[in-house]
Amino acid sequence: MADTKGLADAMALRCVLLGHADQRVAILGPPCVGKSTILRHMPEALDMDTILFPRLSPAEKQSVFRKPWSPSVGKEMRRLACSKIVVSPGQPVFATVVLEVDFIIYLKIDDGLLQKRVMLRQDRPQSFEDVKGIQKQLEADILKSGIPFVEFPLTEENHDH
Repeated sequence: MADTKGLADAMALRCVLLGHADQRVAILGPPCVGKSTILRHMPEALDMDTILFPRLSPAEKQSVFRKPWSPSVGKEMRRLACSKIVVSPGQPVFATVVLEVDFIIYLKIDDGLLQKRVMLRQDRPQSFEDVKGIQKQLEADILKSGIPFVEFPLTEENHDH
């Protein structure tokens, strides 16, 4: 049986991306919203973690993997990501921080669904408080960036079925 989890979201995101094919695009959301699941259906897209983490020194990794999460950790992650990731037109990057791009698609999720996904996450456990802190910082950074953006609402129906 084919893996269709996240396929509807990927198809809808592709429609949004069509209008921005000549721009550098970031698809942003906090951990646990389903970025990796959607990414499996978008081979043209890249994952910030896959690009960034192999390029970090041990000291840099230690500085951004501290628990609990804090705004200073988020700022350091953004600084490192912007210094090491170059986004190209036609290759959107899924990320948890604002990158240097022309357009942002923000994966918007309600607290109830986000909490459910945080609890279900097994591969890289997160606390709901940390994820909410990352989400709040990300939303503020998007607004402060001045980069045009659109909110892409995530629903359980589109993502999980």
